[in-house]
Amino acid sequence: MLIDLQKVLAALGLVSSIIKPVPVVGGVVGGVVDTVGGVLNSTVGSSTGAVGGLLGGAGGLIAAVGVGSNSTDTDADNSTTTYSAASDDACAFQPYTPDTPVQLESFAPYDASRALIYRYRQQQSVNLGSWFVQEQWMNPSLFTCANGNKQAELDVAQGWGGVDSARQVLERHWDEWIGESDFAYLASIGINTVRLPIGYWSLGPVYCQGTPFESVSSVYVNAWARVVRAINWAEKYGLGILVDLHGNQNGQAHSGVSDGQQNLFDNPANVQLTMNALTYLTQQLVKVNNVVGIEILNEPSNVDGLPAFSLTTLRQVSPEAAAFPFYIHDGFDMSRFADYVSTRSDFVVLDHHSYFVFGDHDSQEIPAKQLTSSLQPGQGSLSQQMISAATEERRNIVIDEFSCALSGNALVNSSDAVTDRRRFCTGQMESYTNATAGWSFWSQ
Repeated sequence: MLIDLQKVLAALGLVSSIIKPVPVVGGVVGGVVDTVGGVLNSTVGSSTGAVGGLLGGAGGLIAAVGVGSNSTDTDADNSTTTYSAASDDACAFQPYTPDTPVQLESFAPYDASRALIYRYRQQQSVNLGSWFVQEQWMNPSLFTCANGNKQAELDVAQGWGGVDSARQVLERHWDEWIGESDFAYLASIGINTVRLPIGYWSLGPVYCQGTPFESVSSVYVNAWARVVRAINWAEKYGLGILVDLHGNQNGQAHSGVSDGQQNLFDNPANVQLTMNALTYLTQQLVKVNNVVGIEILNEPSNVDGLPAFSLTTLRQVSPEAAAFPFYIHDGFDMSRFADYVSTRSDFVVLDHHSYFVFGDHDSQEIPAKQLTSSLQPGQGSLSQQMISAATEERRNIVIDEFSCALSGNALVNSSDAVTDRRRFCTGQMESYTNATAGWSFWSQ
């Protein structure tokens, strides 16, 4: 009998959130996990960019960037770029041309045996958030001259005084937010996989046609080359990569637009556009050694027909696609989707996102130690239920977004908040490692 995780969470007074947590406090313990079971050191050494402050800042898991009338970024060469707040007339920015043009690279020759190792090994992963899919809370500097609601990718592409300026701003961001040294660093601390959120717009101007991004499609003329570069960087350092597609799948900002509307599943034209993008991704990535899979849609609205969305078509793309791993998010309805995955004989993996920071007043009061106790591998109540669910699915489940964030009330009576938060963080990873095919921290 399949366990309903939502009922388990309710019994524990917990909540599995339907949104990513936006940090409102200055940080927690200073990292994720090192290879000996501790927490990643937030001092990254030579690593730069987003991972250079990996979950860090001044001792915090998530280093939130302050928002003001202006925002200043420090570049790898210690120069600074100031992005001025938008005015009625213009947006000030520093023109950008990369020293070496980013050309579309080839992938390494396909090695089926090597690919199997990447795809079947248990994943210890981090998300590379706000690199190719922008969210204002993660990188406010990109939004100082954004358009509209100033929350989502499209707002950036429509801002900055014009499409050419927006292209330069985003290309600079793609080149500097995360770099090759960050992949080397992640590999050095025991991370073996990264999850890469991209939008359909990241595939280039052709895939922007007929979408809200059509008028700004030229912003993305060089985007796909940078996605390919990221995949090759990961391969160079032995990292698998899960490519996670975003676009109109829900009403949240990480769907690319900030109008609060979901315009995919009830629109046949948009369904076809999504299928076109997924087909292209499958054609391009099915024979790439270190691509562990494609996540069909990130956190889609839970609609009828969602479990089987696009799978039949994608399996027919090529002979290799018949055995390629496709990941499906559970739409925050684990029971429904776990039951579906348990009936599949092909390579389908269920993705569940687990956040404990949100909920009603009572759940916010649960002490961190109690939460950690419920996660004890094979002993805690939540861990045992997760094991039962994973067994039903033949372990074809990953927790590909989780956070170490806790409400302030969870630590109010703690005598050692840093230790309690660390134990809560590592407790999640131990529990997910024990029960599932892997986990991925949100976010770098």
